[in-house]
Amino acid sequence: MNFQKFDILLSELSNKKVLITTHDQVDLDGFTSCVLLKFFLETYFENIQVHLFFSRLSKFTIDFLTRLEKIYPNISYSIENGKNYLNIEFIIILDTNNLDQVVFPESVKESKKKIPFIFIDHHFNLNHDIVNNIKAYNIILDSNTSTAEILYEIFMHYKIEIPIKFRYLLLAAIYTDTGGFKNANNNTFHHISDILNSNLKFQDFLMCVEKENDFPKKVAIIKGLQRVKIKRINTWLIGISQVGSYTSSVASTLLQIGFDVSIVYSKKPNSFRITTRAKKEICLKTGLHLGKILSEIKEGSGGGHDGAASLNGENSFESTLNQILEKIKKTLNNI
Repeated sequence: MNFQKFDILLSELSNKKVLITTHDQVDLDGFTSCVLLKFFLETYFENIQVHLFFSRLSKFTIDFLTRLEKIYPNISYSIENGKNYLNIEFIIILDTNNLDQVVFPESVKESKKKIPFIFIDHHFNLNHDIVNNIKAYNIILDSNTSTAEILYEIFMHYKIEIPIKFRYLLLAAIYTDTGGFKNANNNTFHHISDILNSNLKFQDFLMCVEKENDFPKKVAIIKGLQRVKIKRINTWLIGISQVGSYTSSVASTLLQIGFDVSIVYSKKPNSFRITTRAKKEICLKTGLHLGKILSEIKEGSGGGHDGAASLNGENSFESTLNQILEKIKKTLNNI
């Protein structure tokens, strides 16, 4: 990470009123990164106003925070949803580099057209020009497996201690964003080793973050398996299925039962979501990068990593799905 660039960013934030936010349906990585950045800025600066805003938390995020509050009843995240965020001077958007995935508070929607902002993220980025985005300060590190790891490196560089309650959040963010460490790299495990200490036992953490699939999720996975269509490209198998919800869980399950690539979608009258997954082996052997493929689709808003990416759209579902499938086929056929 370029800490010299981050130093310049910090100098810009001094004495400013800052809003920190993330993508809609906030997962643990987005939530944790925002909470940690607020704590960091308030610790680093003597005079700064930092506000958090979350549009909607995902069900898994809510469930995990509920379990964590049983361990730390007095834990506080300083969430101020519903407040008028007036006179915001700078916005920091974490865990996404796509404005279409961000829902701003009502009091900021109009004024945001004049407010400078940056992204701190770990997803693939096509380096688009966006009005008011100060690209020089963006921190996009797609070699990291989670945005929370970027925040962890910031804390370590500036020698700011992370409270034990936030270490639980860090572990949960990294664990879930790497699929239970399946997509982790060596650097990830170095971070995990450092985050764990005598007051935080890994098995205690697992009991907090893991739980049995709830009934609707089980039904979605079963229906997804029943509806799967198989495409074969050389020796690779692609599974395509449709469900009403839990597209990520169904896509991951398809890989577990033998598919090399999975495409799972859900459709509503005026919108759709497509979730894709690929085994790490196929990404390394073929150069397949699902995040790049989905970010190139003009009919929707998408992106992600080489082995995990998603796209949201409103029109042209069949055309979008066919484009994604053709791009995947083209990559696999090149081997």
